[in-house]
Amino acid sequence: MTDGRRSALVERLTRPAQLRPFRGRDFRLLWSGFAVSLLGDGMMFVALPWLVLSLSDTTAALAGIGIAMALAALPAALLAGTWVNRYGARPVMLAGDLLRAVVLAVVGFLGVTDRLETWHLYAGLAVFAAAEAAFVPAFNTMVQSLVPAEDLVGANSADQVVRPLMWRLIGPAAGGALVARSGADWVFLADALTFVVSFVFLLRVGAERRSPGQEAPAGLLAESVDGFRYVWRHKWLLYAFAAGAVTVVCVMGPWNVLVPYLLHEDGEHGAQTYGLVLAVGGVGQIAGALLVGGRSLDRRTLVWLYLAWGAMAGGLAGFVFDASLAPALIGSFVINAALAVSAVLWGALLQSAVPRTYVARMFGIDWALSQVLVPLSYALTGAFASMTSTDSTLLAAAVGGLVCVPAVLVLRQARHVPEMRNP
Repeated sequence: MTDGRRSALVERLTRPAQLRPFRGRDFRLLWSGFAVSLLGDGMMFVALPWLVLSLSDTTAALAGIGIAMALAALPAALLAGTWVNRYGARPVMLAGDLLRAVVLAVVGFLGVTDRLETWHLYAGLAVFAAAEAAFVPAFNTMVQSLVPAEDLVGANSADQVVRPLMWRLIGPAAGGALVARSGADWVFLADALTFVVSFVFLLRVGAERRSPGQEAPAGLLAESVDGFRYVWRHKWLLYAFAAGAVTVVCVMGPWNVLVPYLLHEDGEHGAQTYGLVLAVGGVGQIAGALLVGGRSLDRRTLVWLYLAWGAMAGGLAGFVFDASLAPALIGSFVINAALAVSAVLWGALLQSAVPRTYVARMFGIDWALSQVLVPLSYALTGAFASMTSTDSTLLAAAVGGLVCVPAVLVLRQARHVPEMRNP
């Protein structure tokens, strides 16, 4: 190993790329507040089903909450980019934090005073979902503004490290303990407090850089439509959105519906085993983020992105032939590691290769697609499995993702990314 490579390796091990963005004061403040709110959301992730079922002991109530949240999030995500262009990312984020804090506080207060009804949850969580859908594109635009272009991959990698720690590991553990000790209502009050903390940290973050062209001359609807036109004009984006959509449909439903079903049908495995599968997935997500965090964006980044999406479908393959614990653990690690790699590269690409006036709209379209495609994947999985079998459904999903997604790379326009920039 040459001295140059040795010093580069030492630098990477002692000063990981995920930490470089935190040298900036505003980025530290931004992430301090966001990490606290992620912790609160992880707590609510556990408490929500208990609270819903305590009011209406039916699965229909749980499904109805999910539908209400998805329907509210869809238009908010599509309009988020126009709001960011008009008012700036930080004001949109502040409004999102404030709305979510108020909703959660009201739900929690009604719960502890025994006045909460199911319709309160439907209305409140619909507002919560809309506020979150507006917050996410604004947050990603804010990151683009605060972080130098060479550190964008590290910043997105830090997201994929902190998010599973707070939302999938620490938050649910704390939420479960609080539900057992005090009840699900108090978790909502605690989550409201985390958004107050996030709001306070955001107030201390400096205003983001805004280019003169960022002022929106058209109406909200016209500007939203212009975002879709931008995708159509730039084929690398169009093909990437299409490949990502195929991945979501092929992976999310089969993995989240059929894998727990098969483990449940196997008498040797219970909820504790499935919890282990999810925990291994969290470790895989962190590992994937750490693996890709030190990369620089270049012309090959899109190739790695498509390969990561293909690997997510590949994670299903082992479970097709052996529906036991070991393939489930391996698949969970692979799928979530590949998910983290794709999320890091995709986020950094949008922040680096898309003009600032379109960045929030691209993240809004991405969020809106997930609100549509994830439930669609669940529905198609259930329908296909009922008509054929679980094994056939898993096989079709794995083959579909493995073949269709990397095949897009054959198209030259799919591999061509414009010059990286962070204007």
